[in-house]
Amino acid sequence: MKKIDLHVHTNFSDGLYSPKEVIDLAKEHDYGVMAITDHDNIGGYLHIRDYAKQVGIELIPGVEISTIHKGRDVHILAYDFDLDNPELKKLLQKIYDGRFERAAKIIEKLNERGVDISLEDVQNLAGENNYLGRPHIARAMIEGGYCANKYEAFEIHIGEHCYAHVPKFAPSSKKAIKTIHKANGISVLAHPYTLGDDRLIYDLIRYGLMGMEVFYAKCNDETIYHYNEIAQKNYLIRTGGSDFHGEGIDLEIFGNYTAPEFVLDEIRRGY
Repeated sequence: MKKIDLHVHTNFSDGLYSPKEVIDLAKEHDYGVMAITDHDNIGGYLHIRDYAKQVGIELIPGVEISTIHKGRDVHILAYDFDLDNPELKKLLQKIYDGRFERAAKIIEKLNERGVDISLEDVQNLAGENNYLGRPHIARAMIEGGYCANKYEAFEIHIGEHCYAHVPKFAPSSKKAIKTIHKANGISVLAHPYTLGDDRLIYDLIRYGLMGMEVFYAKCNDETIYHYNEIAQKNYLIRTGGSDFHGEGIDLEIFGNYTAPEFVLDEIRRGY
């Protein structure tokens, strides 16, 4: 059986690898079905969909949308949507544009504390789509010698409750879910364990959430069992992915991971 991964990032958002490099790596590791789910944009998918087809990998349209619910950062995966839907395109563009404003404000706060990096430094690390995220700022800080690693950057400088933290623009989870559905797409809660409160999942279900990323590669068996039970009791589509970004243990996980084959049946029939 060919392997399946429905949660993969490229350098069109905060991944380290280009879309072509990701597809070549997927081919090397015998993947048959994938979804490029870059944050808040579909540029990587559009860039590589023809090449993926040529090398025999089925690429499902995907995107990971940053949303807010009750003050919490909630990531909603969208699959198999109308690529030309104007409402979804407008929403993604608004989130994308907000990243430039946020990055500039964060850099200004860092500069005030003696961290001498520029917006240009960050853009040079932002990949093909000029997507600006905090991981790119962290990388610029590491290259500038201001911290040893990404975790130090977030813990001391740019994470929540740090001096250089700036809230990002994000739509409500309810709005994102409704927009995905208007685009005839499937809405799926990414890595549900990161919410830390299952009550929030039931809020999202009431908003029309269609699925949940049960088989998340970085969860243990007990956590997977827990969310599988919630998904089945609430008739949610179950998906799975590695959340590949290309750093740390990602390469090891990516080479060995596969979602269960039945996730494709559920996502294709809408459960």
